[in-house]
Amino acid sequence: MKVEPIRAPKFAALVKKFGTGTPSFSTPVLEGCDPADPLALMLTNYLLWESTPALATEALARIARVVVDVNDLRVMLESEVRETIGDKYPFVDERASRLRATLNDIFRRQHRTSLDHLRNASRKDQRAYLEGLAEIPPFVAGRTLLVAFELPAPIVDDTTVELLHQNGAVEPTATTAEVAQWIGKSHRIEELPKVHHALSQLAGEAWNAAGRNGHKIRGAYLARHAGFRAAIEAAQRRVEEEKLAKEREAERIAEERRQAEIAREEERARLKREAEDAKVRARAEREAARLAAIAERERMKAVREAERVAREKQRLKDEERRAKEAERKRIQKDAADRKAAALREKREKLALVARAKREKLEARKAAQKAAAEAKRRGRSEALAKKAAMKRAKKVAVKSAAKAVQMPAKTSTKASIKASTKPSIKASAKALPTKPSSKSATKSALGKKASKPASRSTAKASSKTAPKQKSKIKNAARSTKSRGGGKSAGRR
Repeated sequence: MKVEPIRAPKFAALVKKFGTGTPSFSTPVLEGCDPADPLALMLTNYLLWESTPALATEALARIARVVVDVNDLRVMLESEVRETIGDKYPFVDERASRLRATLNDIFRRQHRTSLDHLRNASRKDQRAYLEGLAEIPPFVAGRTLLVAFELPAPIVDDTTVELLHQNGAVEPTATTAEVAQWIGKSHRIEELPKVHHALSQLAGEAWNAAGRNGHKIRGAYLARHAGFRAAIEAAQRRVEEEKLAKEREAERIAEERRQAEIAREEERARLKREAEDAKVRARAEREAARLAAIAERERMKAVREAERVAREKQRLKDEERRAKEAERKRIQKDAADRKAAALREKREKLALVARAKREKLEARKAAQKAAAEAKRRGRSEALAKKAAMKRAKKVAVKSAAKAVQMPAKTSTKASIKASTKPSIKASAKALPTKPSSKSATKSALGKKASKPASRSTAKASSKTAPKQKSKIKNAARSTKSRGGGKSAGRR
């Protein structure tokens, strides 16, 4: 059964004894830095590790007189960091070495000396990042998580473990890492601040009691564990030697295998060279046979070329003969075509002349016919005009005869003449005139055009006849009225 490195009842009694009051973790920071800056808080926790708050405050004041920010400590030499913190500060050499290694690891990861990227990270990432920094003590990592990110963690250092051993709460062989692991497993996370407060009170009373010899508490822890460390280191050396022996044996076996592989490779190379030589000889023989075959092919090619040239000459002669024959036939054919074309053209000209004569004869007959028709129509129109004039004279005479019955004979005759003349002239104008030769010719070209013209003249004469009659009646009435007026005046 495994024995726990910590006696739980005594540890609980010490926590109860020194854990009274409200836990307070006020942490001063370097002058000019933000009180909540995680990097400044980590520097203060480095100074509180294996020390007291009073010594840490004095060291911060000395550092503030030399540097501006924490990054200046990173770029300093280790001796300069030791002088800045103070040569008499507890474990200053180890503290300076660890501090520079941690700051350089932060710069290598982030390309700047800052922990601001952890503000928005998860709790798991915050814990893993801080605990994984180079050479950072568990005390510094745990206290930075608590005061900078409010993430409780088990916080112990070598001085606290030695004081727990002196109070009988820890086994002599228990290490700081084992104690911190046990505290983390045995207490809830909300109990860890109270445990750290109690252990801080225990360490503060021990440092105050020891005065300037407070660093000797850790010295006792280191001395007690020196034998354990020697045994551990011896076991580690033994393991390393065994590992080295195995590596050397593996290297020897690998060398033997390499030599054997080299020998096999040389044998393969020799066989490969012999095969290549045989291939070269076979290739030379094939090349000689190929050259002989090429020479034979060239000779046969020359023979075939001569035969081809002869055939080509004969073919050219035959083509020339056929071309001459074809040219002669083409010339004969062109002559026959020209003769046939001349005959066709002559026949077409004769046909055109005959058609022109026929058209001329038909035009002459049509003109004669049109002239005869026009002459006949003009004669009939003249006769109709004369008959109309005769009818108009008769009507005028009748109307004048009626008017003679009045006493004034002389006046009636003058009025009859005056009334008949305009009516005769109007009837003469209304009658159609004799058509000209051009109109007669045009009317003769088509019977359809002549028929409507005769109808229109007949209609015009029929329309003018009643108008002439009415004009004659009006003239007779006017003469009567005039004659009556004269006779009345005479009377």
